Amino acid sequence: MTTRTVIAVSGTPGTGKSTFARALAKKLGARVVDLNALIRRKKFYEHDVDGTLIADLPKVRKEFARIVEGSRDPIVVEGLLAHLMPSRRLTHVVVLRTRPKVLKRRLRARKYSAAKLRDNVEAEALSIILWEAVQAHGMDKVYEIDATKMRTSSSVKLFLDALAGKVSLRPGKVDWLEEFYGKHVPTLNPGEVF
Repeated sequence: MTTRTVIAVSGTPGTGKSTFARALAKKLGARVVDLNALIRRKKFYEHDVDGTLIADLPKVRKEFARIVEGSRDPIVVEGLLAHLMPSRRLTHVVVLRTRPKVLKRRLRARKYSAAKLRDNVEAEALSIILWEAVQAHGMDKVYEIDATKMRTSSSVKLFLDALAGKVSLRPGKVDWLEEFYGKHVPTLNPGEVF
């Protein structure tokens, strides 16, 4: 169990995780753990049939636990899998959100294939990462930020204000379904297991 601040920053690719994590870490005087770099450096992955890297999550979790245990400093861990790190090791989980139309432009600029672009934009519209985080850590540990039109410094300040109890970033306020699908689609109730 950790006694210091260990914050996971997660979200769909293109939501600004790395930039947010570095800015937050600077404000907190924290160490940044880049999960993507860790996975590559330690070779905690395999390739699937289309060449995509598939992380070995148990190995990543074990290495992350070792890092947390070996550090006295606050830690900000960022990456697509950050919200899947062991709950007992994390004090807070930030899930960054971005409007699907904006996310689509960002991923297109990154040269994502049509299938990968569609999958990621749809995952954002369906709030997949947010609800995985809530399922793993509970509503009280997860903070949701719509960072679509925010500067990184504003997003970081908003999160720090939430930590201080000045604002609520309770999960479930961001809903892209109607925009994405063009009609009302039923959403999950907060905390509902899917």
